[in-house]
Amino acid sequence: MRLALARYLRSFVSSFIAFGQIWVYIPPVDERRTGPAEGPPPGHPERLCPEIPLSPAELAWGRQLLGTPEP
Repeated sequence: MRLALARYLRSFVSSFIAFGQIWVYIPPVDERRTGPAEGPPPGHPERLCPEIPLSPAELAWGRQLLGTPEP
């Protein structure tokens, strides 16, 4: 009984995966980008402002993410 249920669930999940691949559009990868992004693309609502210094909280988050000790 458990084996039959496992087979049924496996085929059920496989059919949902196939259905999702048909109905969900996945855009192709942009092959022109080879390295890390320099920032948001043109027209993106978020902008990098290098002229504005980071707040103390942002500096602390950066140190925490990079694993560097506090100065």
